[in-house]
Amino acid sequence: MPGSRIKRRVGVFGGTFDPVHNGHLAIADAVRSELDLEKVLFVVAADQWLRANPPQASARDRLRMVELAVENIPGFETSDVDIVRGGSTFTADTLVDLRGRLGETVELYLIVGADSALAMDRWKRAEEISALARIVVVGRPGLVFENETLDDTHPARGAMYVEGPMVDVSATDIRGLLQSTGSISGLVADSVEDYINTNGFYG
Repeated sequence: MPGSRIKRRVGVFGGTFDPVHNGHLAIADAVRSELDLEKVLFVVAADQWLRANPPQASARDRLRMVELAVENIPGFETSDVDIVRGGSTFTADTLVDLRGRLGETVELYLIVGADSALAMDRWKRAEEISALARIVVVGRPGLVFENETLDDTHPARGAMYVEGPMVDVSATDIRGLLQSTGSISGLVADSVEDYINTNGFYG
């Protein structure tokens, strides 16, 4: 019977990844391990409508950097689903399109940070998300995401919580270091650092 088929468990980790860094990889690894996911898809946003400033690198370059970062890591893959669609990136659209690509036997797990989860009531069509994917909130060690304190209508109400790694790095930090000629060695994959330097990004 179709309803009895075992579903594949796939994580969906979206972002601008401007650039992708080792903190992103550590978060994805923690969630994949904790929830026993078959794989985590890194979905590169074309344009995040809630973001105040546009990404500095193009969508295609950000996608390439993610491909380089995950190419030798089992269980990590990239997805261009948002770039192919174009326009502003809305998570509900991402999940619908991934469902079309992956089929109905896949159970999607949407991976978001605690701050993003709290702001989900501002997302477009957020009320559709819980029907399309399980929501997984990732926080730093010591942080407790108490979703039971959220209003009953909040999209993140009932989300799963995974304690992430303590990795003190952000894309903003990396861009700042590159603008001040600081070293980003150890903060991003070597192949990503080479790609950034070759193309002169963020300088």
